Order: sequence, then C-alpha cells, then structure tokens
Amino acid sequence: MDLSSLLRVFKLTLPVATAYVPLGLALGVFMVSSGIDWYWAPISALVIFAGSIEFLVVTFIISGQPLIAVAWTALIVNFRHIFYGLSFPLKSMKSRLQKAYGVFALTDETYAIVCASKGRPLRGIDISLLQVISHAWWVGASFLGAVLGSLLPAEVTGFEFALTAMFIALAADAVSNDSDMSLLTYAAISCVFGALMEFYILKSSFLGSGLICYLLLISKDYKQAKMEVPLHE
Repeated sequence: MDLSSLLRVFKLTLPVATAYVPLGLALGVFMVSSGIDWYWAPISALVIFAGSIEFLVVTFIISGQPLIAVAWTALIVNFRHIFYGLSFPLKSMKSRLQKAYGVFALTDETYAIVCASKGRPLRGIDISLLQVISHAWWVGASFLGAVLGSLLPAEVTGFEFALTAMFIALAADAVSNDSDMSLLTYAAISCVFGALMEFYILKSSFLGSGLICYLLLISKDYKQAKMEVPLHE
C-alpha cells in the first residue's frame, strides 16, 4: 500500500475518531470510577470492541450478572450486525485472518464508510486498514480515559451517563427526520408490548420482546415499500 492510499484511509477514519475518542474517554473513566482496575479498559476495548456492550459490561461486573444474561444482552444489542454482514464486502478480503478480523471489527461507523464511500471503491486491504485504525482510536481513547480516571478525585461522577446521552442524541435525530412519526409510534408500541411481556408472561424479556416487535413493525413497512416500487416505475 502506498502512502497516498494510507492517508486516504486515515482521513476516512477521522469522523469515526470524533465518536470513538469522547466515548472511549468516558468508558475509561467510567471503568476506573466503578472500581475496576485501569488496565481492563484498553483490554476490553481491544477484545470486545463494541462500545455500548462495553459500558453495559461494567454494570454487569458490578451487579454480578450471570454469563447467560451477558450473552443474551450482547446478542440483542448487536443483532443488527447480522444484517450488516449481508452487504459487507467480505469477499474482497483475501486471507482468512483478514476476513476473521473484518467480521470481528465490523461496527456501525466502519460499515457506513465502506458502504457509502464515494469515488474509488475501497479494496480489501483498505477496508482492513480502516478497521484497524478505527480500532486503534477506540483502544487509545479507552486507555487515555482510564489514565485520566485514575487521576480524577472520587467526587467526580456521572460518566456512566455518556452512553445514555449518546442514544438520546441519536433518538432525537431519528425523530426529527421522521416526517410521519412512524418510527416514534413503533417505538411506543414496542415499549408497551415489551412491558406486557415483562409483567405478565416472562420476566427479564422487556428488551428482547420489544426489539422483536419493533423489527416486525419496520419489516412490514419495508415489505410494503418494496411492493409499491414497480407501481411507481
């Protein structure tokens, strides 16, 4: 790979860094402030590499949740990656190691860059480098956050709210761009459905049943839109 290609891929990771660096810093500080040794922040960032799950893992560790609960939550939260894999250009990656890392390091941000890249399409080596640099942003920020967290006084709290704040911002952006308010309506219906499942049928099923309900509702609209396309053409 020549220097121009390397610089091009690095520039593509800069928008990723704007998300990974502040969240990684918050994760590192959150771990240390929760009583977890600082070195677990970069280790979890390196091995898990799933931002929302890493924040939840801290809560799981503190509350002593069973492994099956952790595995189920991780599956539900990252279930969308199954659909990402349907269009991710894994075939452009040649070696098995490259493909394995491509699956492991598939995130929302890198997927968006790969699938929406303008101009010259990214080669397999470009995609791998994109993922490696993005991963490095996350690990480095988590490490720096852990170091800073160990220097902060114990009175400084509230870093656990970083993930909640991020999802609130994403939800507000989605609602502002939802002209017919269908997504907000589906979210409300899914919450009610999840609550009913939780209280009357199966305990600890709110998240899973709510997400399944939401998936079915938006799948209905997708199927209907797909059927209407030939009529407009």
